[in-house]
Order: sequence, then structure tokens, then C-alpha cells
Amino acid sequence: MTFDLVKEKLHDYIDHADKDKIVAIYTLLSTDIEATSIYDEATLNMLESTRDNMTSGKEKTFTLEQTIANIQAYRSKHGI
Repeated sequence: MTFDLVKEKLHDYIDHADKDKIVAIYTLLSTDIEATSIYDEATLNMLESTRDNMTSGKEKTFTLEQTIANIQAYRSKHGI
């Protein structure tokens, strides 16, 4: 059985399995799941710091609309 097929079967099983079985599977794998992160500790600290600065107003943030307007203004100014 291929890896992709195994993965698909597990997804299907989890989508339809009973609550107790899903909790049991998670319990078996929880150490691996919690230890797996795409970010290292330094990156997580930097992200948390940036988030804190943004929510406290220490860093300026822009809405999506403001960002798009800024990009369009830059393109118009530079003929892009």
C-alpha cells in the first residue's frame, strides 16, 4: 500500500470514527504531535513578540485594503 493511500485511508477513518477512538489515537500520538512544529524556538519567540507589538500598537499594521492601495500607488508612481 502506498503512503498516499494510507494517508487517505486514515483521513477517511478519522472523518467517520467515533469520538472515543479518535481521542485514543490522539493520546497515542500526542507526544509526536505536540513536538512537531514547523518553527524553531527562536522563530516562535519572534512571532509572539511581533504579535504582541502589533496588538499593543507598538508596530504599525495595515488592513488588506490599505495594503492594496499602497501597492497600486507604488505601481502607478513607478509605471508598473
